[in-house]
Amino acid sequence: MHRKRLTILLTFCVSIAIAIAGDKPQLAPEIFAPGIISTDLDESCGCFSPDGQSFYFVRRGAYTTSPPISIICFSDFRGGKWSHPEIASFSGMYLDGSPYFSPDGRRLYFGSKRPAQSSPGGRDWNIWFVERTDTGWGEPKEIGGPINTPKNDTNPAVAADGTFYFASDRDSQPGYLHIYRARLTNGKYQLPEKLGTEINSGDAEINPYITPDQKILLFGSYRKDNLSGGGNHYDRADLYVSVNRDGHWMQARHLEHGINTTASEGNPTMSPDGKWFYFTSERSPFEIPMKEKLTTASWRDRQRAIENGVGNIYRISAEALELNR
Repeated sequence: MHRKRLTILLTFCVSIAIAIAGDKPQLAPEIFAPGIISTDLDESCGCFSPDGQSFYFVRRGAYTTSPPISIICFSDFRGGKWSHPEIASFSGMYLDGSPYFSPDGRRLYFGSKRPAQSSPGGRDWNIWFVERTDTGWGEPKEIGGPINTPKNDTNPAVAADGTFYFASDRDSQPGYLHIYRARLTNGKYQLPEKLGTEINSGDAEINPYITPDQKILLFGSYRKDNLSGGGNHYDRADLYVSVNRDGHWMQARHLEHGINTTASEGNPTMSPDGKWFYFTSERSPFEIPMKEKLTTASWRDRQRAIENGVGNIYRISAEALELNR
C-alpha cells in the first residue's frame, strides 16, 4: 500500500512538471507573419509602433545595381491579422533602411542614402526622421549634426529620455561601423561618444536596439569567433546583448537558442510588451554538403520557399535572451 501511494505521488509530480513545462514558450525562433511580412523576398530591419499596431520594415531589391533599391514598408494589425504591406509615404525613391520609432510614436527615424546637406550626391548613410501628422507622415528631415557627418551614420535607436544610439564609421575605415551614443541636453544633442570595448570589440558593430530605460542593448557584430560557417570563413554578423548594471555595460554576450546561425543575423527589436524578441536572419536550407542531393524539383521548391537564403524576420520568446545571467 505504501509503495502504491508513492507511485501515485510520483506520477502526480511528473504530470505537474510536464504541465508546467508545456506552458513555457518554446525557445526556438519562428518566422514572423509568414507569407505576409516574411516572404520569399528580402525583408529586414523590423520595428513596432509603441502601441504594437503597426510594423515597419525594409524590403530590398535584387543586387543587380549599386546601390540597390531599399524601401521601407509597413503593415497594420487589423482584425487579428497583419495587413499586406505597403510602401511608406516617405520611401520608394532611394536606399532607405533601419526604421525606428521614438518612444512616444510621434517620430520615425531611419537611415538613408538620399541626398543630404553633408552628402549632396547621396553617397553615404545619414539619419533622417518624419513626424506624424493628422493625415500620416510629414516630409523627411535630416537629424543634422553632431549626429550626421560626411561619414556613414545610420541604424538609429532612441531611448525614453531622448538619448540617441546609432552606428557610424566616423573614426574608422569606410564601412567599419561602431556604436555611438549622443545625449540630449536642453533639446540639443551633445557630441556623440563611442561605446566601450564591452560593446565595440569586433571589426564592426551595427543595428543597435536600446530599451527605453537604457538597461538592455542588443546589436549585431562582426567578430572573429563567429566567422566560421559550414566550414567556410566569411564575413557575417551575429547578435549580441549587453545589460547595463549600476551604470556600466556588461561584456556583450553571444545570443543562443538558435538565434545565431551560420547565416547572417541582425536588426534586433522587441515587441512593445517586452515578451518577444525579433530579428533578421538569412538562414536557408542550402548547406555544403547538402544532407540530401538536390533534384530539379527540390531546388525549384526551396528557391520559392520563404527560407531561401534572403532576409526574413523571426521572433522568439524574450526568455531566450537570458537577461538574468
